[in-house]
Amino acid sequence: MQSRRHPTTSVLLLRLGPWQVERAEMEAGTFREGHGYRDGMSTRELVDSTRAWWVMNPDRLVRDGIEYAVAVHQGITRAVVTIEDLFQRSDGRWAFTATLLTDGQVFDEWVGLRGRSVDFARGAQNPVTYWTPG
Repeated sequence: MQSRRHPTTSVLLLRLGPWQVERAEMEAGTFREGHGYRDGMSTRELVDSTRAWWVMNPDRLVRDGIEYAVAVHQGITRAVVTIEDLFQRSDGRWAFTATLLTDGQVFDEWVGLRGRSVDFARGAQNPVTYWTPG
């Protein structure tokens, strides 16, 4: 990962693909209209794309002390959210409730005013990466 200052906060990096229209239920009675990333998307769309649905290991979040998720699109960080209550679908994918951060240390480290450049391992296809300093 590259940035102006090396981050000190462990995060879950989540690579968002291009926006896809697809109505899907999040929590019971709560729906999102699509997922991925597109210019001009609403804050709610960005948070919902970041928080669901991922193949991930909740035990690893606990073990590595990861409390934040960072949305990445085309190698640039787009948002950072808190990872709150986790829940799982019948297909084994996970989601979490989340709060968007718009300032503070973690926001400055990972997103700032223009986003940060993040390099995933060459050829990596998994959109989920557990990042810890060191």
